[in-house]
Amino acid sequence: MNSETFDAAVEHYQERGYVVMPGLLGDHVTQALRALTDRLMADAVDDDAHRAIFDFEDAQGGEKPPIQRMKKPHRVDPFYFELARNPDVLGFVRRVVGDAVRLNHSKINVKAARVGSTLEWHQDWAFAPHTNMSTCVASVMIDDAFVENGAMQVLSGSHLGPLHEHHDSEDRFVGAIDPSTKGLDFSTAQPLVGKAGTVAFHHPMTVHGSGLNRSGSPRRILFLEFAAVDAWPLFYHVDWNEYNSRIVLGEPTSRVRIEPNPLTLPFPSEGSSIYKTQTMARSRFFDTVTNP
Repeated sequence: MNSETFDAAVEHYQERGYVVMPGLLGDHVTQALRALTDRLMADAVDDDAHRAIFDFEDAQGGEKPPIQRMKKPHRVDPFYFELARNPDVLGFVRRVVGDAVRLNHSKINVKAARVGSTLEWHQDWAFAPHTNMSTCVASVMIDDAFVENGAMQVLSGSHLGPLHEHHDSEDRFVGAIDPSTKGLDFSTAQPLVGKAGTVAFHHPMTVHGSGLNRSGSPRRILFLEFAAVDAWPLFYHVDWNEYNSRIVLGEPTSRVRIEPNPLTLPFPSEGSSIYKTQTMARSRFFDTVTNP
């Protein structure tokens, strides 16, 4: 990827809080990613062994429940971790995060055909606060993503703030923004669509969500969540050696950079995933409207 392309992508990201880069992975890597994910998902069933790796949708009529999420795929197969080192993916990330980068987290969210669950509007910063905001999420499209199969949607410019409320009236973390929140115009949402191998990047403050999969095609996205090495997480306990094993660029440091950013903690929460957490939200958007 040439420097002019990256320059334009970074400018778009900084102005709007997201950018979509078609074909960033290339056909060979995309095919390998899809083949591996197909293989890992093929035999997954809702039992104790597989629940360590997968979350499942609620069963419908006794049928085999579809997969909802693969948890921490970078621990499941080294290919996913190596993908976080992909020169083009990391080339963009270092431009917005810095020259020392950690893979903070990974997951594959799955929207099975005609089943895949919604994700209500939210900001990642509400779930994953750090001592500084040098974080970024890469959304790698394993399948073609389009409006009908539940493509991610973003509110352009929302990364400029504010941090919206993700707690309910009882101060319980529900991981979702009330759709009646003033100042948010969901009719302006931009769908992040693209062919498999497209990579979208979004800022931790960008408001985003996704509707039901109303199509016959699955929609799987690998989320690679990056953070600067000197951004200390405020929401989980760190195993120092494991923590540093996820550095994809640069060297470990015990020095922490602190910025005066808006901050709330994702507690108290009763959910084990964003899907479970959002079931506690009383007001919902995507359950009551169709995708634009």
